[in-house]
Amino acid sequence: ACLLKGKSVVTSNKELVAAKGDELLKIANDNNVNFLFEASVGGGIPILRPMSQCLAANDIYEVYGILNGTTNYILTKMVKENMPFEDALHAAQKHGYAEKNPDADILGLDACRKICILAALGFGKHVYPEDVSTEGITDISLDDVDYADKLGYVIKLIGRASKLGNGKITASVYPALVPHGNMLAGVNGVYNAVVVKGDAIDDVMFYGRGAGKMPTASAVVADVIDCVKHLQARKYLSWDKAEAGYVEKTENAQTKLYVRLCGVNKEFAENIKAVFGDVKMLTNDINGEIVFITEKAVEKCLREKLSTLKGCTVKTVLHTMENV
Repeated sequence: ACLLKGKSVVTSNKELVAAKGDELLKIANDNNVNFLFEASVGGGIPILRPMSQCLAANDIYEVYGILNGTTNYILTKMVKENMPFEDALHAAQKHGYAEKNPDADILGLDACRKICILAALGFGKHVYPEDVSTEGITDISLDDVDYADKLGYVIKLIGRASKLGNGKITASVYPALVPHGNMLAGVNGVYNAVVVKGDAIDDVMFYGRGAGKMPTASAVVADVIDCVKHLQARKYLSWDKAEAGYVEKTENAQTKLYVRLCGVNKEFAENIKAVFGDVKMLTNDINGEIVFITEKAVEKCLREKLSTLKGCTVKTVLHTMENV
């Protein structure tokens, strides 16, 4: 209603932008006003404006990162302090990082909305949340954290969107094993980090506080100032409508999977090698568990192979981030 009356609008509401961003941007364009939402992604981190302006000369082909401060705080507590998930969640709520109902954060929904916005801005077409493969962190245990560390990784919730050669994209949110040497592995607490890949600049990373009232307020006020500076002009921020089939299923993309099995013994390792070939493996005779990381292959094929393993229980399956 404000846009239709010729008034610019500033919001931090990522759910709104992810669901209706293309429509609202068109209304703003038609009425020569601005619809700005820098605070909807990354809290106080400047990311949307740099993508649309500073990186405008690039063909952006991938954007990914840690997009939710609450889940990153929880995972950091689990990694650094050996704190169980429920206790880490309560600590996040105590400090005001998590809502009383934390589902939007811990189920990955918040990160999903943010990757939708980043993908739309980076690739030029609207992406709906329901088209994004989304997993949360509720199934991550301290055992997974320990196994990941022994294998040389740390677990982070990652949002990722990539442009494919056929003009389509993939978009997903999932907890992933990040190698210790990767820059994202050192992003802790409520901090966020977004990596943008472009044909001219290669990799650029934006890092800062992704949760909290003051970082969000910083981005909101910056948008208000931008609107005031452009009272008689429009910021060129927009993307096209969504297209059916534009977002391909991530199960068709290549990845490496971390798999944790229970109810097995060392002899079962031979079954795993027979199915998956050369894998990176850990065994835990006390718990009767085997953990392994597959070779890189199409995710759908890896999961089909996993279903052929009999006489065991699949406890956890996670992606790895070695291909970034």
